Amino acid sequence: MKSPEKLAILLLFTFSLFLTGCGVKSLSGESENWIGHYTGTEENKERVREFVITPKDNEEVTVPVSYEIISEKDDIELVGTKHLDSNTLFIESRCSDCRISLQSNEIEIQLEWDGNGETLVLTKK
Repeated sequence: MKSPEKLAILLLFTFSLFLTGCGVKSLSGESENWIGHYTGTEENKERVREFVITPKDNEEVTVPVSYEIISEKDDIELVGTKHLDSNTLFIESRCSDCRISLQSNEIEIQLEWDGNGETLVLTKK
């Protein structure tokens, strides 16, 4: 029979492996005009990928913003155009079998607004 200490260590090790495999992943970054954050979480057996992008210096953007987030390595392909809500571009993706803990430590987001274009790079900090 195993001692309680060994059992506790085994349980903690198993739990830490579980958290590492499907745990929270976050990336962030800044470009000339934008600040962005990515967070991947799991809620009720559903995986949630969230991108929150705001204008730098809280400059108000009233025109629609087009975005393209594509990463074949991490199976992400999000493309669209949205008006900012409370001066924030919020992009969410939900899935049951995708990876939230990304294989790469970097993701590029192409942004276009009012005749301007820019690449926002999110990395692990």
